Amino acid sequence: MFTKSNKALIATAVAGALFAMTGSVAANDALIDKLYDKGVINDAEYKEIKADKGDPNSLKGKYKGGFKWETLDGKNAFQLAGRIQSDFYDYNHDEEEDTFAIRRVYLGVKATIDEIWGLEATFNPDENVLEYGYLDFKPSKKFIARFGAQKFYSGFEEGTSSRFTDFLERSVADGLQPGKQIGIQLFGEPVKNTFFYSIGYYNGEGKNADESGNTADGKDSMFAVAYNAANLMGGGKDTIAHVGYSTSKGSRAGVSGATIFSLDGEARGDTFGTWKVATSSLTDFSRDHSNLSYVAARGPFKFQGEVTKVSVDTSVQNDEVEASYMALTYMITGEHYANSYSLKGMKGIKPNAPYSKAGGTGAWEIGIRKSEWDAQDVADANYSGADLVKTTTVGVKWIPNEKVRFMLNLVDTKYDTPIVAAVGNEEAVMFRSQIDF
Repeated sequence: MFTKSNKALIATAVAGALFAMTGSVAANDALIDKLYDKGVINDAEYKEIKADKGDPNSLKGKYKGGFKWETLDGKNAFQLAGRIQSDFYDYNHDEEEDTFAIRRVYLGVKATIDEIWGLEATFNPDENVLEYGYLDFKPSKKFIARFGAQKFYSGFEEGTSSRFTDFLERSVADGLQPGKQIGIQLFGEPVKNTFFYSIGYYNGEGKNADESGNTADGKDSMFAVAYNAANLMGGGKDTIAHVGYSTSKGSRAGVSGATIFSLDGEARGDTFGTWKVATSSLTDFSRDHSNLSYVAARGPFKFQGEVTKVSVDTSVQNDEVEASYMALTYMITGEHYANSYSLKGMKGIKPNAPYSKAGGTGAWEIGIRKSEWDAQDVADANYSGADLVKTTTVGVKWIPNEKVRFMLNLVDTKYDTPIVAAVGNEEAVMFRSQIDF
């Protein structure tokens, strides 16, 4: 049985022998790359061997889960990153138009400098805004400090990239999340794939927004933890037993009738609820958020859910909204969810047999989700729209390879108060084609 050091030594010796016989640096590099792609040598060994073969500051380009370039010593790297999601919506009544739409187009770069500094700058040309723009200080995976416009990890579904969500749209519960904000976040995994923490301090005004020109003065703070008990329960590497909790609190001084939330349905056809600060005169208010998430998976089965609550208090207002969902998904082609799990959210599924010219089925998944929005405890003067919203989503997904997805969802939403004309419910067929890089 070869040890890691033996594998690296053997790879170097073979490559050196080939170079001696052929005099070809290209052949030497090609062999090392082949051994790396086959998994004979790991990332650290690959970098070590490459560093011995040339200028450590030289850039080496490769495609591995994306288009990447890095120096031979592995200390500096950058990657082109982006996604395109093209959707089609077919609704059951004439008040909404059936239409094709571009849901997301992100274009950006990610980079690592001298191993411990990182950055991401991602632009959304459709909305003409910066989605992400931050600097990382990352001395280890146990502690990372992130400064700038970023996503705050306050819930499992929110922490899952839109590239990898179970359904086309996140649940109504996700609409109560802090989401993307400008601020500072400290997070890490003291125990790999077992325990995660996050501490955040941010504007609280939404994606890419500061407080300039806003009479509201204040910040939000957040704390989140997540634990995967799979090993403790003896479940093994093909099991997920995740529980997460987050809480955040913020206050504002000098607010006049500000909108707290304005939310769209899961089929994106209706804005079903708008929640505002009660008074039209200047007042102070506080906003509290809590989230409980849970994920249980074994092999190709996954059960996932969350409960999110937000309360707002002023001198004349004490309101709370609650939203939740439960989802069950199954990989028909047998891929294990634990292989794409992280404590911050799910990653992309890698098909057992990727679809290509040579054959393969890709990965196939089916799923169902039940979600509920409950604003029945909010005073009518503070809230407009449906007080109770229940949605059922059924979906099928084809993943030809880890970078391409096709998704079909059937979405049935029941409103206790009609949102559009006399329509008390909404049915929709939604389809998405997606590629990311």
